Amino acid sequence: MLWACVLLPQLALDGVMRCRTNPDEPLALLSGTPQRRVLQTVNPAARALGLRPGQSLISAQVLVRDFATTEYDPAETEALQQLLAAWAYGFSSQVSLKYPRALLMEIESSLGLFGPWPVFEARLRKELTALGFSHRIVVATNPVAARMLANAHDGLAILDAGQLRQALEQMPLNRIGLSSEVATAFSRMGFRCVREVLQLPRHT
Repeated sequence: MLWACVLLPQLALDGVMRCRTNPDEPLALLSGTPQRRVLQTVNPAARALGLRPGQSLISAQVLVRDFATTEYDPAETEALQQLLAAWAYGFSSQVSLKYPRALLMEIESSLGLFGPWPVFEARLRKELTALGFSHRIVVATNPVAARMLANAHDGLAILDAGQLRQALEQMPLNRIGLSSEVATAFSRMGFRCVREVLQLPRHT
């Protein structure tokens, strides 16, 4: 089987930007407590002014006097993911929402209907762009591997299971979905990629 991972790296922001008339206006989505509001994510115009996710709203307002804000709504983000899942079912009978901000689609059985993968991929990208969602797409013979590879690649298509291990071995450890604590622990031990960990001796 072949699985496509459609990663939606800024799903919440795209959902808001789709409804705004001026995409060039600096915008930040806010989260946090009433006592400490923070920037959850920012659009390119806000980033160009020096605003960054994780900044406190007070610090951001000191740096930039005039920018738009709106509340980050996890429920709305979930609704957007469900909307895109319904869209994905138009291309595949197997769609998974196992991971946040990502769609996993079984695509091998759909190639006969939508054409070879480059043609199929181009159609997916065209429709996602028209809907207003930025994205990265990776195909692999394993759905979990496709999701991992999408953290570091866009447009990668591994159609042969024999090539999959090699691609995974090259992945940086901090891009495969490990918790920050585990990734930091590996880094402190001098490990940077999956291959280095796989080469460790195993207890027998």
